[in-house]
Order: sequence, then structure tokens, then C-alpha cells
Amino acid sequence: MTAELPRIFIARRDHARLERLAASALTERHPVSGFLISELQRAVVCDTRDMPPAVACLNGWVTYRVDGSKHAESKILVCPDDFRSAQINLSVLSPLGAALVGMNVGDRMKFFSLEGGLHFVILESLGAPAGAPLLFPFKGRQGIRQVPVEPSGPDDEGPTAA
Repeated sequence: MTAELPRIFIARRDHARLERLAASALTERHPVSGFLISELQRAVVCDTRDMPPAVACLNGWVTYRVDGSKHAESKILVCPDDFRSAQINLSVLSPLGAALVGMNVGDRMKFFSLEGGLHFVILESLGAPAGAPLLFPFKGRQGIRQVPVEPSGPDDEGPTAA
């Protein structure tokens, strides 16, 4: 890829997580590990409070177009452990996900598909698109438990005063 690469920014906490992910993927010979590692090496690492406002971050919505398509897609950029649905999630261990992480809105980035074809992506916007499902973090729901409620029978007269 001879064209100049867009500048990318990654929050320090996300960078550390992505480095661990990329190192693990490299030992497993994952086909995208090298690309993700190269993106992490060239990234500007910032504290979360210093991140530019229009940057694609982990667990955030991204709206993008591939190869100048007329149809934009919106997905949540996630690590593989957080991947739940191909309809709403995009893994950073996919060629497209590795290209998008850290990009600024309006930037264009080339990437190779797993099949070897050269493509480009344009990051159009951030944030959930209109009509997107309201999502709650899966890990946050693990602590929620249902409390059984005893059914009231027909002879239950309700509360009584003592």
C-alpha cells in the first residue's frame, strides 16, 4: 500500500487490550494478527480524556462504506470475546475491523480481505444509527438474577394489619 495511511488514535486502555489480543492471535497464526499489530504500532496512544472526539473506538458504533458502496453499514467494533452477532458486531480481528479501529470520521483506509483482494473503507460517522437496537453490555447482565415471587393463591386476602 503506497498511499499515505491515515493517522489513528487509540485509548491507552484499549491499546493494552488490543496488544494482548494481537499477540495471542499471532501465536495462533491468525491471518489478521500482523495487520492489527502494524496498526497498533503506528497508532497515537492517548489517555481516554485526551482522545479526539470523532475516532472509532472499541465497543463503539461505526458507520462505514467499503469500496465506495452506495450502502453504508453500521456495527459495533468489538474484540472477539465480546462478539455476539454478525448483524451488529464487527471484530477487530477481521481485516475491516482492524482497518477501522482508531480511524477518524472522514478518513479512508485500504485493507486486504482474507481472500487477498484490495479494498478501501471510509469511516462515515460514529454513534448508533437511527433505529438501532438498545443494547446493554452482556457482561453487565451476568450479575442480574431473578428473584422468585411466590404466587398468591385465590384465598390470599392481601396484607393485613397487625
